[in-house]
Amino acid sequence: MGMGKRVIYTSILGLSLITILSGCKKNKKEIDPTQVTQLVAQESNKEELSTKPQTWHVTNKRILVVLGYGFNDAESSANLKNVLAQNFGLDEENGLIKALVFPDDFKRGTRFYPSELYSKIQEIDNELCGIVIVGAPENTHIALARNQDNWNQEVPYPVIALFPQDEVLGLEATCDIVLDKGQTTSLTGEMASTEVESQLIEETPEVLVETINYIQSLNYSLEKNSSIQVHLMQMLKNKNIHHYIDPESGLQSINHFILN
Repeated sequence: MGMGKRVIYTSILGLSLITILSGCKKNKKEIDPTQVTQLVAQESNKEELSTKPQTWHVTNKRILVVLGYGFNDAESSANLKNVLAQNFGLDEENGLIKALVFPDDFKRGTRFYPSELYSKIQEIDNELCGIVIVGAPENTHIALARNQDNWNQEVPYPVIALFPQDEVLGLEATCDIVLDKGQTTSLTGEMASTEVESQLIEETPEVLVETINYIQSLNYSLEKNSSIQVHLMQMLKNKNIHHYIDPESGLQSINHFILN
């Protein structure tokens, strides 16, 4: 083969190899930089979720929260328990809150009794540091009175009733604080209007969280004197609150208040 032909042949072979290699490069799947960014962001989000700190801590203390009338339907009770779980943790997770729903958690056989509340209090193995009853059903005060007897009238933790349906005088005698919403509730023996009930449901999560936060700061029950209002104002900051006045006697209660 002549020198000229050999050069031409070598050049053609080189061009062919370059073409083949270029074709291989073009056929190779290109990586979209935007997809890489998205993948990195997804992995970052996963890591952030897995390392996000929870807002509550494991504790051997417990605050008993009872969800009664007006707050015991499936949706309302689930929402409130979710708020409690997020802020304080539930008993089953070794959190602060032991949450019970009336009447489902107060059954004896096929019937339910508010008086079972006393048994539920005694069943708490951890250190009980407070009781909050939301929408207290009738005869709740009987169970609370029995608990007072168990402590020789010196219950060592706060007992607070929010928006109750139980007898007024009975609750005032057995709770440190009774807080109601307006005079249109069942304090006069009448059911609250749908509008008032709706307002209660909207305000309850905030009031409940603030109440529990305040109870955590105490290690004692509250004396029924003028200091009760001071405690309540510290507990529910920026809320408009005034004393409850009995509609029959006109007497002002020491530990019963109205939230406007």
